[in-house]
Amino acid sequence: MTQHDKTPEAKAPQGRKITMKNAFGFGLGDFYGGGFGQTATYLPVFWVTFAGLAVDQATSIMGIATILSAFAALVVGTLSDNFYRYRIGRRFGRRRFFLMAGIPLLLVTAIVWIPGLPVWLYFIGYALWIIANQLIMTPYSALPTEMTTDFDGRTKLSTVRMFVSGVTSSGISLLMAAALAGMGEDHAYAYQISMVGLIGLFCIALFICYKSTWEFTPEQAGFDVEKIEAEAGQPFDFGKWLKNVADIFVGYFSTLRIKSFRKHVLIYLLGQTFMDVFGQTWLFFVIYDWNKTAAFASLLLSFALIAEPFKPVFGWLFARLGPRNMFSLNFAGGIIGLVGLFGLWQAQRTMPQNVWTVLAFVVSVWWFIFRAMVWFIPWNVFPFIPDVDEIVTGKNRSGVFVGFQLFLRKLTSGLATTFIGLYLATTGFVKPAKDASGAMQYPSQPISAQNGIAFVCIGWVIIGLIIAWIIALTFKLDKRTDGILLKEIDRLRNGGLKKDVDPETKKVVEQLTGIRYEQCWPQTTE
Repeated sequence: MTQHDKTPEAKAPQGRKITMKNAFGFGLGDFYGGGFGQTATYLPVFWVTFAGLAVDQATSIMGIATILSAFAALVVGTLSDNFYRYRIGRRFGRRRFFLMAGIPLLLVTAIVWIPGLPVWLYFIGYALWIIANQLIMTPYSALPTEMTTDFDGRTKLSTVRMFVSGVTSSGISLLMAAALAGMGEDHAYAYQISMVGLIGLFCIALFICYKSTWEFTPEQAGFDVEKIEAEAGQPFDFGKWLKNVADIFVGYFSTLRIKSFRKHVLIYLLGQTFMDVFGQTWLFFVIYDWNKTAAFASLLLSFALIAEPFKPVFGWLFARLGPRNMFSLNFAGGIIGLVGLFGLWQAQRTMPQNVWTVLAFVVSVWWFIFRAMVWFIPWNVFPFIPDVDEIVTGKNRSGVFVGFQLFLRKLTSGLATTFIGLYLATTGFVKPAKDASGAMQYPSQPISAQNGIAFVCIGWVIIGLIIAWIIALTFKLDKRTDGILLKEIDRLRNGGLKKDVDPETKKVVEQLTGIRYEQCWPQTTE
């Protein structure tokens, strides 16, 4: 039997198997991760409506803070990979420590929901909110690679994670629909009470995640503790420190050598960034184009919960169809849903209201099912990317990959958010204002502003998905090819010679890495 006749099964570290209890505890980390993005959906409307900010001010604060905080992902990724060099890391973990460290920072960021503060304070509060996200989610996203090497085990972790994330997003939308309808969307406290309560729940979920997960020991991660302790007693060497800093940046950009990662990160960035664009303009689209309330927009968002029972089906399809076919299914369905949302806007004046409302729910549910896939698929792909890198470097650098991926994610998201506000400001957008009685009023927007909102919320997203689809058609990493990689890594780690490689294995390695096989795996002699 050759190497490619049967996909090998990798064993979990230390013989530990991924149970549903483990998977759910791990997935609670994305109760915060999914909730983070959903709460940001309401922030621009809150600032424009209650804090007196113009739409370009609100989005520029979010965009610039996101761009600046993107560099935190680089720092955290490297720090997480090397945290076993410090005693605190060896005591609390190089990944899981940061889950706990982010909790107090989250509590401070509640200031962004206080009206009447200076613009600079909103900027600082939101920057801390984004930095806390990097501090928590960068190490968190590296955990599946260390908890197990089994394809199905990793898929279980990612599937439950995406399920929790999706339920959280829908649950927050339902909560906000109820809060806005019950307390009145013209009152700031309807937003404040809900959001501060959610921050408290995020902290509890992160603590449970910390207690439910595990990671490599220092020895499994390749750290020589005795050597580290010996080096700690030596005098500080500035030249060596400077070299280490340079090596950090070289390490991050070296991830782009890996062909599969380049394609994966482009697909990921296009999908995630344009989901941010949709999320940050959805309320504006519903309020000013569909002429509905923010509560109605939240109610529609809550129907994304219907997508959650499909998550196990997504996981089953992912394991059998592979990433490439799943991406095609995702992007085709998503584009159809967006076209439907645009069509509802155009048909609003010519269609009976009851029919229009039913179609609004149907089309929204369709879109939200496929929107869920945009998050689901890349994070199911990611745990296998470090395997591709390991066949090249001989190291597990999952933290570097997560850090660089999230750095790029925040960078593109920040740029997109900034451009949203700048673009909408040129369309003649009129911000809400209080009437003589003090009640907040949402003004009718000029046609140019309505068209601009629709172009951003629908048009930009469709364009992004089309580009991502084209790239995904060339993606080669799947269960079979990852299995071949893992078997070859085991063979080389156990002293196998590169000259004895199976031809099919060599072909797969070169397809996935984009590097000649002879240049892979550090091996001095044969």
